[in-house]
Amino acid sequence: MKKPFAVLPLPLGAIATGNQRANRPAAHLGEFGAIGMIWQSNGNGNLWVRGDLGAAKPIDFASMIRANAQPGTTIRLRLGATQAAVDGVAAYDSGALPFISPAITREDGLYSSHLELDGVVNARWWRIDIGGHAGDFATAKLVLGSRIQSASYPNPGWSFGAEDLGEHDITRWGVIDEADGVILRTLGFKLGWVTTADFETKWRPLLERGRRQITLWCFDPEASAYRQARTYLGFTGPNPATGGVGVDKYEMDLEVRSLI
Repeated sequence: MKKPFAVLPLPLGAIATGNQRANRPAAHLGEFGAIGMIWQSNGNGNLWVRGDLGAAKPIDFASMIRANAQPGTTIRLRLGATQAAVDGVAAYDSGALPFISPAITREDGLYSSHLELDGVVNARWWRIDIGGHAGDFATAKLVLGSRIQSASYPNPGWSFGAEDLGEHDITRWGVIDEADGVILRTLGFKLGWVTTADFETKWRPLLERGRRQITLWCFDPEASAYRQARTYLGFTGPNPATGGVGVDKYEMDLEVRSLI
C-alpha cells in the first residue's frame, strides 16, 4: 500500500480538439460537477485535446476519468509553455502509455488512466493524444493538478462503502415501492499525526475550499488491479481537523462521496 493523495482539478481553460461530436464536445472535460457530460469523438481519427490554463500551473498528476478505453488504447500527455511546444517538442512528454494500467477488465467497460509525474512541471499549455483505439472514443473528465499527499499512512479502520440515493418501501401487502437513484461510492479514513506544517500548507487549503469543491482522491496509488476501484472523484467533508493528539500534531477524519 502507498500513501493516499488528493488532487484539486485545475480549470482546463479554452479547449481545442481534432474530433468531437456537436452534442458531446471536448469542453465537457472540465465540467467536473456533471459526470454525465462527456467528450465523444466521431470515429478514431485526430483523437487529441489541447488547452490553455491561462498561466503556468504546477502539474504532477493527470487522469482521464471514465473512458471507454480498450486493451490497445494509449494516452500521451505533453506539457509546455506554448501551444507550439505541446504540439511538437514539449518540456514534458510522457510518450504513448497504456491507458488501462495495470491491465484489468471492468464490468462497466469504463476506465480511468493514472499518470504520476516524477516531478512537478510548471506549464501553461497541455495536450493529450489518444491512440490505438477502435471506433468512437468517449471519456467524462480530465484531471490535471498537483498531488497533496499524506506524510503518513491512514489509521487502521478505513471504510469502503456505497450510498444509495434511491429509495424503497414495502407496503402492508408486501409490494415494493421503489424510486430510482444513483449509487455513490464512499470512502472514509483517518489521518493521524499530521504535522502543523503539513496541515497548514497542504490540508487547510483543501478543507477550507468547502464541501462543494470536487477533489480526486487516490486512496492507494500502488499499481495494482485495485487502484481504479480505490480512485474517487467527488466531495470531501465537512471534516474539521482535531489538534492536541500529540505535540505539534493533528488528526483528520476524511469522508469522500464519489461521483464515479
